[in-house]
Amino acid sequence: MDNEHALQALERDGYVILERLISANELNELKRAIEAFEAKLPMGRNNFEGELTRRVYSLAGKGEVFMRLAEHPRIVAMLDALLLPNWLLSQFQSVRIHPGETPQPWHNDDAFYAIPRPRPILALSTIWALDDFTDENGATELVPGSHRWHNERPEEQDDRAIRAVMPAGSVVVFNGATWHRGGPNRSAKARLAVSPQYCQPWLRTQESQLLIAPPDVAARYSERGRAMLGYSIHPPFLGQVDGMHPLRLVNPDYRLQKTHDRAIADVVLEKPKAVM
Repeated sequence: MDNEHALQALERDGYVILERLISANELNELKRAIEAFEAKLPMGRNNFEGELTRRVYSLAGKGEVFMRLAEHPRIVAMLDALLLPNWLLSQFQSVRIHPGETPQPWHNDDAFYAIPRPRPILALSTIWALDDFTDENGATELVPGSHRWHNERPEEQDDRAIRAVMPAGSVVVFNGATWHRGGPNRSAKARLAVSPQYCQPWLRTQESQLLIAPPDVAARYSERGRAMLGYSIHPPFLGQVDGMHPLRLVNPDYRLQKTHDRAIADVVLEKPKAVM
């Protein structure tokens, strides 16, 4: 599916599945990296996290292998089309649902933004299948068209819901307003996923990415990766540090055009009431 048709499906249904975007070698590298962190972690703490589900949070600070996935060109192209420039990485976690896990409560990923529904797109979520997603092993369930709902909620067993059945290496992309949940795992094996979530550059992110990936960590990432972590400016000055571009913290030799630096400083330092 090309980008134009993917965007059309996303607008119509609130989600789209893109199959086999990453290779077997990339899958194995991601799995090995996750396993190294999972070994030290307990299962989830409640029904939402999943009492038979193991999650690794804050993947943006845990290695370039994860950031490469967050920057996948197909996803970046969709984000560039849907969100404002310098959109942000909001949350980044892995989710391994073990046998016997029950359905997660229905939810939407932009619910904490107090803007009435239906609303313009605020966030975009992705769930990458590192194992095959099947009817039996906890494939993500979504309600098509629910991104356009007002205050309606899905039923516990909703006939409108679909399962994101897809082979390993695929990704389901959905509007943050789309109702969804992790499905029950009735199989004999765990299923593993990785979920980068993104938001508009003027919103607060779910995870504090600048703490997760401070300047010494961000210095190892690409320009796009740094921008999505918050080393960027949403005009005129959201994200500034001391009236200057935050990339100065990552690269001491970084320089913007003097006119741009002066414009930011004029707004932030000479007109403090505009900042408040």
